[in-house]
Amino acid sequence: MWEAMAECIRRSAKEVLGVSRVGRGRINRPWWWNEVLKEKIREKQYAYATLNDSRMDKEKEENKAKYKATKTIAKKGVTITKNSIFERYIRN
Repeated sequence: MWEAMAECIRRSAKEVLGVSRVGRGRINRPWWWNEVLKEKIREKQYAYATLNDSRMDKEKEENKAKYKATKTIAKKGVTITKNSIFERYIRN
């Protein structure tokens, strides 16, 4: 009896909510990423690599400031994208 009821609940939840991923494979990036966000993350990664490659103190300070700025832009981009995607799901 409990198994039948649990299976009915699982089936209903799957129909209403859907399945976000199948299997146990590694996810390379979240499903809500888009090309604009991907580019912002790529810029942040480039700024971080530049920071790690810098040797002089003045150069490190400049690259650190650039990295912090691109990091902030990337974080805001992630937040804006996630909020807009999730708002669409909440409204529907």
